[in-house]
Amino acid sequence: MARWFALLAVLWPFLSARATAAEPLKMGPPIGASWTSAYGFPPQTPEPFVPQARALGASFTRLTLYWSQLEPKPGERRWTDLDAYLGQLKAPEEGFLTLESASPWATRAGTWVFPSSPARREADYYAFVHAVVAHAKGRIRYFQSDQEPNNPFFWRGTAEEFAAQQRVFYQAVKDADPKAVVVLGGCDGLFDPTGAHPLPGQAADMAFWTTVIAQAAGAYDVFDLRLYGDPYTIPARVAVVRGLMTKAGGMKPIVASEYNGPGFFDFPVNRRWAGGMMNPATAAETIGKLNATADTLPVETRMFLAKASPADRARLYALAADDLAVRNVLALASGVQKTAYFDLWHDSGQAPPASAVMFGAFKLLDRTDGALAPAGPLATAYAQLARRLNGALSVERIEDAGSPDIFAFRIARRGRGPMWVAWRRPTIMGEAVAPTPLDARWLPRRLRPLTVGSSPVFVE
Repeated sequence: MARWFALLAVLWPFLSARATAAEPLKMGPPIGASWTSAYGFPPQTPEPFVPQARALGASFTRLTLYWSQLEPKPGERRWTDLDAYLGQLKAPEEGFLTLESASPWATRAGTWVFPSSPARREADYYAFVHAVVAHAKGRIRYFQSDQEPNNPFFWRGTAEEFAAQQRVFYQAVKDADPKAVVVLGGCDGLFDPTGAHPLPGQAADMAFWTTVIAQAAGAYDVFDLRLYGDPYTIPARVAVVRGLMTKAGGMKPIVASEYNGPGFFDFPVNRRWAGGMMNPATAAETIGKLNATADTLPVETRMFLAKASPADRARLYALAADDLAVRNVLALASGVQKTAYFDLWHDSGQAPPASAVMFGAFKLLDRTDGALAPAGPLATAYAQLARRLNGALSVERIEDAGSPDIFAFRIARRGRGPMWVAWRRPTIMGEAVAPTPLDARWLPRRLRPLTVGSSPVFVE
């Protein structure tokens, strides 16, 4: 009980904050995509993926590289994987690089990958970051220091240590490229200020970010708030982060470098498996049992499994296609400037068992004759959404759309007339709402009446 009172104390000043409904999108085309958690890490070979993402309509891509990967020994630079990425970019705005502070020799935890941790010597960290940004020579616009540091799996250190290292990171990036944009985060976004679906540990997570945002004020240009979980809590989550930034003395733009959905644990029936799946010692056994007993499990579980039937997987893809539109529209209407879908490619054969279940079905690319290529209905849904939203100037919620379960928005677009999107919010996650006619008086007369169900309908 005490932890919830602590959370309330942290969030209370910000719960009344509200994003401007039609806030302009000032950072260019908003729709992007993230590569998976590793790229070209030896013995892998870096491969092209930016052209495939660009063909789907992604205006930018995000890539993660590790200190261990780029400087395996003190002073020994290895640019193979970074150069492979740079060679695929056509403009700096297409590039977003996350640098993980993980190294067997340079960081306190002494790891090749996760968890990142504070550098043993601040001067080494500065020199590493400066060298990476200088090597990019202005060909990447966005640079990020680590990710989800509130989670001990990704960061082994305190909030104060993360904030201190962020200040070094900012100085190194700006000294090497004054035009570069420094991103703080990413905050995993796994908190619910509305109280509808409180998540374990969210009080401690928010305390972590309260400290980081306060102590790293002035050491970032953009904040990264990841948007997994219940999409209808996005406006409240954005408001909380804005409140924290305001309290720290400066509002910054917000981006979301990862999202997808609906997630495995977004369905209450799947939460009973969380303990077994999220424990590395029992994850493989737990997931093996799920696959072995798939026929006895509800569709909300089966559709995520490797042995999902075509019908079950089609159900997940239909829900994910709707979620793509819902999540992005709610984010952009809340003032989020850019979103990056996670992920373009997911190697389920190499990923940890839990990761394969939670992310394996959501990849946009698959292998055809050994090369990456768009695959499946999710890639089609992503491309359609990118085409619709990449010219967006603003996304405005229509507050009085005729019914509390109706979500309707007007989207202003560059060089084209406005577009509208509407849907009915299901009472239960995954539930289909039968399309019914809507007397949408907020639409031009030529577009009325509008038939709306749980799948978003775009009209222009």
